[in-house]
This record gives sequence, C-alpha cells and structure tokens, in this order.
Amino acid sequence: MNWRYPSRFLAGLLLQILFSIASFSSGHLVLAFFGALLTAASLGLLPGLCAALLAGGAFSCLMESERFFMLPVDFLFVFVMAYAVRHGLFGSWRRVLLLGLGVGFVGGLFAFGLGSCLEFPLADSIMKGTWLTEGMPEAHVQLLLSGVQHAVDVGISFLLIEGLRRLVPSFFLLEIATVSKEGVRRFPIRVKLLVILSVVMVLTASLLFFCVRGVYRQQIIETYGAVARNFVEAASLLVDERELPVILAPGGSETDAYRELFSNMRAFYARSDDIIRYMNLYAVGTQDGRGYAMTICDPSDTGYRYGRTFWMDEDAYYDEIGKQMLDPKDNRMIGPVVSRGYWGWLMTIYKPLYDPDGKKVAFIGIDLDMTRAMQEMRVLDTKMLSIEFIIFSLLLALMYRIITQQVIDPVRRLQEMLGYFREHREKSPAEEAPTSGDEFEVLAHDITEVQDIILQDSEQLQEYLDLIQRMALRDELTGVQNHTAYENKLSELTAVITAGTAEFAILMADMNGLKFVNDVYGHEKGDIALRAMSRALCDIFKHSPVYRIGGDEFVVVLTGRDYENRDALLGELAPYERVRNRAAAEPWTEVAMAVGCSVYDPLQDRDYQDVFNRADETMYENKRRIKKEAGEI
Repeated sequence: MNWRYPSRFLAGLLLQILFSIASFSSGHLVLAFFGALLTAASLGLLPGLCAALLAGGAFSCLMESERFFMLPVDFLFVFVMAYAVRHGLFGSWRRVLLLGLGVGFVGGLFAFGLGSCLEFPLADSIMKGTWLTEGMPEAHVQLLLSGVQHAVDVGISFLLIEGLRRLVPSFFLLEIATVSKEGVRRFPIRVKLLVILSVVMVLTASLLFFCVRGVYRQQIIETYGAVARNFVEAASLLVDERELPVILAPGGSETDAYRELFSNMRAFYARSDDIIRYMNLYAVGTQDGRGYAMTICDPSDTGYRYGRTFWMDEDAYYDEIGKQMLDPKDNRMIGPVVSRGYWGWLMTIYKPLYDPDGKKVAFIGIDLDMTRAMQEMRVLDTKMLSIEFIIFSLLLALMYRIITQQVIDPVRRLQEMLGYFREHREKSPAEEAPTSGDEFEVLAHDITEVQDIILQDSEQLQEYLDLIQRMALRDELTGVQNHTAYENKLSELTAVITAGTAEFAILMADMNGLKFVNDVYGHEKGDIALRAMSRALCDIFKHSPVYRIGGDEFVVVLTGRDYENRDALLGELAPYERVRNRAAAEPWTEVAMAVGCSVYDPLQDRDYQDVFNRADETMYENKRRIKKEAGEI
C-alpha cells in the first residue's frame, strides 16, 4: 500500500487542527469550519449549510461566544466549496490553493470588518472622517492580518479536501453536479431557489437584527444616561459657586476651598463602586481665538494635575462638543455621549458650572465605564444572531422542502413523462402525472391530451407513410413490386455478395403472346393476361419477392426456403412454359411464358449482373425452343 497520500493527508489535518486552535480567538472551530466544507463537498450545498449552521450557530448560542461573526463567512465558504466541486473547479493543486487563499482572504476581511463595525470604531471613524487617525492604522493592520490568517486557514482546508477527494474518490460520489445529455452542466432550479431564499433570509435577518439591536442598545444607553445624569447632578453639588472664582484663579489649588473640593470629589468617586471611570472639573475659555480646557480637579488617579491645558481643536472628540462648551448662550448639559478610544468604552456627560455673575466658566464631567454594558450587548448580539440564524435556516429548509414537493417534484415528473414519451413515443405506464390540484395538474392534463393527439396523429401518419411506401414500391397493374423496389433489392444483394454471405438464385420470366392479345383483343385483355401471369408466379414462389421490371418481363429473387426448393418450384412452373393458344375462346386467360433460372456461384460470379445475365440468356434460349417446338419459328 502506498502511504504517501494518507501520510500527507494526516499531516495536513494535524496542521489544520493546530492552526485552528492557534486562531481560536477569531472563532474558527474545526467542527464548524472544516466539517461544514467537507459536508458541502461530499453531500451537497444544503447539508453543508446545515452543518455550518448547527456547529457555528449552536456553539455561539450555547457557549455565548463570538462565533456568530464567522457564520455568514462560513456560509460563503460552503457556497464556494459546493460550487467548485459541482463545476469541476478542483483538479489541480495550484487551482485549489489559489481558490482557497482568495476566498479566505476576502472572508477574513469581511469577518473582521463586520465585527469591528458592530463594535463601532470603524463606523464611527468613517463618520467622523478620522479613518487614518486615532489608532486606525493599527486597525488596518489587524484587518490585513485577519485576511491573511483566514486565507491560510481556508487554503489548508481546501487542500485537505482535495487530498481526501483523491485519496477516497468514492466519498464524493454524492456531489450535486448534474450534466445534461448534451454534455452541458446545468444549474438546477433547486439550487437557484436555495440561493434566492438564502439571500432573502440573510437580508431579512440582518434588517431584523439591526432594528431590534438599535432598540435595546438605545434602552441600555438611556439607562446608563439616566445614571450618568444623576451622578453629574450630585457631583455638581460638591462645587460651591461662590468659591469657584477663587479655585479657578492662579494658585487656586493652594486654597482651603480647593482642598475641600478635592477631598469631597475623591470621596464621591470612591463611593461610586467603580461605575465612574473618570471624573474631572475643567475650566474652559478661549485664547488667541482657540478654545482650550484646563484641568482643575481630577480625583480619578489619572495623573492629570491642576493647570493641565489642552486645545480642543487638537482632539477630534472635542471638535464637536467644544463649540457647545464655548458658547456662552448654550446652557445645556452636554451628553451623554458614548465613545470608544484609548480609554475603552465610556459614556461621558458634562454639566456647565457658573460663577456668581452667571457666567459659564467650568464643566464638571463624569465618564461611566461602559465595558460591562457593551459586553452584555455583545452577548445579546450573539444570542440574537445565533437564534435568528437557526430560526431562519429552519424556515429556509422548510420552504425549500415545500418548494421541492410543490414545484420541483411535479416539474421532475413532467420531465420524466415527456422524456419517456420522447424516447418510446408512448405515454409512461409507470410515472403518474402530478395530482396537486394546482397549475401543475392542469399542465399535466394538457400534456396528456397533447400526447394522445400526437399518438393518434402519429398512428395515422404512419399508416399514410406505409400506404405511400407500398404505392411507391408496388406495380399498380399487377400488385407485385416495381422496378424501384427491384433496384433496392439489387443494393441488398450487392451488400451480401461483398460480405461473402450471398445465397440466392435469379428467375427471369417473359410472357409469350402479349402482343397478339393486345393487337387482337385490346390492351384491357393484355392487362388481364399480365395479372394472371404475376398471380401464378406469386402462388408458386410464396417466400420470394416478385418484380415487374418491364412491360411483360418479371424477375423473381429466390432466397431462403424457395432457394432450397428451387428445383421443385421450377417443376411446378413447367406447365406454364408454352406458347399462347391463339385459337382458344379466351386466350388472355392463359398463362404462357418462358423462364430462365441462374444460381449465384461465388467462384464465377463477380456481382449480381453476372447471375442476371445467365438467367436472361437461359430465358431467351427457352423462349426460342418453345416457339420452335410450337412451329412458330
């Protein structure tokens, strides 16, 4: 046994498992990915989709993993695998590898992009126009690495399946490839319907997911927003507006009022049970036409000291809300705003503070930690997507089953009926017409009626053709075969002579006294004489064809039983070898002829003409002998 291919396959399978384990964080499971591809390659598209759904979707739902991000990509890989096997795209290792790397790279980009968009950094950065800032180059690198990783993974899987296909060809006998009688590969209607239904299901599920997701995301944000507003309202009470000008003045951090404020804010922050991630008191203003914010108090251990200043136009986050902060007429609370950046997921809210003159001089800000909320949202996303995929896939399978029963099967039965009719020119005795009570039953009834009409017309047409053939090959006067039929017989005899299997004899018969009957009694009596002679030849040579090749000349080709009994039959014909009795009352009723017979001899006869010439010479010799004996010569 040659262990080269099995050893290579086992080595590749081990590499696939190790790579899948190494990339487990991206959601690749051997059962969900490689198993689905193998199922699609061996059993077809629908089983492969079911395998991907059950493995990926069920694991996502039960284990609360992020596997659902890869589920649409798995479906893409399954479609590509089934299409490649069905259309014979596999066959060369290079083609398989390129196909796997290509579809894997595209799938990896799609999967990472989908996950990132659901987590908002890519989508938010595009909307804000910061695609190339705020850490987005790192996201681009991650996107590229994800594509490369998936390309390697899918490439290995495709190579493994190609190796298994070559190792165990019988394992792939159930592939869904269909080839027409003309050799053209067809795209079955069930696959077309499956693709259309899948696209509709995916679009519907996606629309439903984002609608429902928007609802509960808004509820979560509103809940956290209410908490943030309560916190910022409570924190604002810690600041005494009368002491605010002193705190904001240069050296304000050295005052007792500031120390008391810092202590109170520090205690408030400590009692928040880590819900508050950051807490800050900012002074805002303009300098040289640019807006700035200066840290006044930071009890959240970030290291930002009193007097730390940053320009708002240098931070994309403050680019929009900075305008509201600097607007003296805008006294609204800013936020809550959900963002994700260097500090993670945060919900930020700012409340303006005023000096005793009512001038907006500072903001107190609260940043709530949204990490746990976003994780809970991702868990809800996972569960909802997985449940949606399971439900919609079951609906897809149910609709596919219904369409198969109500549409595809009736069409198949109609095709079988027409195919049987086309092949056998009769209605199928085994296949019953659809009785579904819909248009297919009406169509089957119409097809049956058309078949009856065609069969009836075919029978009549065949009768007409037989009649025409008989008329074309029969002598109208005598009823024996005519000269055209005789020519056809010569072609048959030439073929058997060439094949070396010829065994026949030629009998020439010429009527005596036909001119006398025509001249004395008329041509009508001559016709009676011809019919009588042809009837006599047919009665004696019952198993051989009789031909009228001239006015009063007949040829009989003796074959089979007549050939074997030719001597006895010639004896029966001897009484008719005579001259016509011109003194008889009705001389046209007599049968008078001269005959000559010759047997095919392969040693001396080159073709049929040699046999015919000998028979013709014998016939004329007998004719002269008969006339001489009768005294007519």
